[in-house]
Amino acid sequence: MVTKRALGISLLLLGLAFVGVFHALASLIFDSGLGWIGLGLAGLSLLGIILVNTGGGSTNR
Repeated sequence: MVTKRALGISLLLLGLAFVGVFHALASLIFDSGLGWIGLGLAGLSLLGIILVNTGGGSTNR
């Protein structure tokens, strides 16, 4: 069952993922060489979304 808390966290992490992708693209456009920061942020955010929505190893359902 989807809770309001899980939905809120998922939306927050989705926003962070978009910020990471934007940062990576801006890094490529302006040739700053810091695209790995944006890609790392996007990757960690997507991993967080997966963990929140699958229970993250929690046995409480």
